[in-house]
Amino acid sequence: MQTELASLREEFDAVRTQLREVLKLNELMRADLDRRNDPEPPPHKPERVPPEQLQLAMARVLAESGAEASGNDDGEGDDDEDAPDDRDPPRDAGGARPARKPSKRRRLDLTKLPVQEVVLDPDEVIAAHGEGFRPMGQEVSERLAFRPGTFLRLRLVRRKWAAVETSEAASLALAHDESASEAAPEPAVVIAPVPDGVWPRVMADPSAVAHHIVSKYEDCLPLHRQEKITTRQGFCVPRGSQCGWLQEAFRYLYRIVDAMLEDARTNAFCIATDATGAPVRAKGERECARHHVFVFVADQRHVIFRHAPEHTGRTVRTWLGGFRGYLLADASSIYDVIYRQGAVVEVGCWAHLRRYFWRALLSAPERATEAIALIGRLFEIERECATMALPERTKARARRARPVLKLLDDWVSRHRGEADPRSPLHAALTYYANQREALRRFLVDGRLRLDNNVSEGQLRRLVLGRANWTYFANATGLDWYVVFRSLIASCHLHGLNPQTYLEQVLRLVPHWPQTRVLELAPDRWPQTAARLTPDQRAIVTPPWELDRVVRPREASTGEVAA
Repeated sequence: MQTELASLREEFDAVRTQLREVLKLNELMRADLDRRNDPEPPPHKPERVPPEQLQLAMARVLAESGAEASGNDDGEGDDDEDAPDDRDPPRDAGGARPARKPSKRRRLDLTKLPVQEVVLDPDEVIAAHGEGFRPMGQEVSERLAFRPGTFLRLRLVRRKWAAVETSEAASLALAHDESASEAAPEPAVVIAPVPDGVWPRVMADPSAVAHHIVSKYEDCLPLHRQEKITTRQGFCVPRGSQCGWLQEAFRYLYRIVDAMLEDARTNAFCIATDATGAPVRAKGERECARHHVFVFVADQRHVIFRHAPEHTGRTVRTWLGGFRGYLLADASSIYDVIYRQGAVVEVGCWAHLRRYFWRALLSAPERATEAIALIGRLFEIERECATMALPERTKARARRARPVLKLLDDWVSRHRGEADPRSPLHAALTYYANQREALRRFLVDGRLRLDNNVSEGQLRRLVLGRANWTYFANATGLDWYVVFRSLIASCHLHGLNPQTYLEQVLRLVPHWPQTRVLELAPDRWPQTAARLTPDQRAIVTPPWELDRVVRPREASTGEVAA
């Protein structure tokens, strides 16, 4: 019994040791499974794959499909293997690379900056007032300096003038006739009106209002930070005053954005859209209400922001009702309601599909890299055809892209059965199967993009802004955001300085017909500014540039001789 007990104890210890090992292995396998099925990528990691991996993956796809690897899609041969590579510097006779040349400091172009000249003389010359010295040349050096920007105290001085009679007869009559002098009427007093470009009953000039708009909605500086910045610069602008100025500017500008949206619905060929969340503090609630900000990029002419408390098809139909054309968006179901009407055609986004395969790199690196390589080839064709004229661009891009699409279809057919139904790779293949027709829509017209990155990029400022102001204080602040941001983003599309544009439009819009507000949109502003009348040009001119000062009349030649 003692011998048997000892044997059982040994077996028990061995089983317990094995159980510990199995439990450890189970934990490792569970962690691997979690990483495999996790659909979310690591945060703040760019979706990049090394080029050499993509080349190897493309070679595997071509080998499996039986196609010959070529340098382009037209069947032309590769470059000569013996041709020198411009990226490698030539070697000397010993095979060693030459030493790198020392990098030179990049020179800045200072020609467009105002010049502040500082003249420096030696102390002994200054003490002697230059006596005993003669100048013999100078040495000049230039540097980039910064003088803190400050607000101006715009003082409008409107001098009063009294009209007086200057004829000699009137002067003699007034001098000899005291009764006539007592009965003479008071001289007329004239004064210049306030320039039309200056807002009445508002303390800030439109130039200062435009500065605060750009600082908040382009540079993502909340009003309380602008208050601190102005305090540091020597003059505090309270956030309450800033809010009042933004409210006045919104009252003038929202009609322009409404007209831009109506023009997009009526005339746009393709609208790219996307949405993101915008937390709004609800009155009396501890948690923020979640609103949604939509962006609509119409034919690279207008960028229009809108917000709504719901992310639904009814919301999209409210804004895109009546639109007939192509809609470039992700595969969200909220757009199905307008697709079913038949007037709007869906265009798929290849960047969204690529993101699905990028998320599958952890669980299926080989297959995911192959798919990313094929999608990357489509984007290369897009870049190479971007400079062509439209009819040729449509044909060339479709002709070169169809073989790549055929390779992708064959690749999906071969490997779709291998993917685990719970894996990210299976989700990517399913997304491709569901969106296959929409993803091929770019073949129809050269104006259609492969990706929706343009609308995603427009929403990036809102994401950055949320890190600064956390939430919108109320829905009114969100109303201001979508209007000001629409105009600023549209200015960037057309190469306009948003601060200059906003200043000029804010001066002019109070005097502009409401039936023609679309002419003030950024895409039409250069043409509108060129057609302004002299009176309208005086309105958009800053007051300090207006020449409204009386100067003495130049003396004639006879007077000078006398």
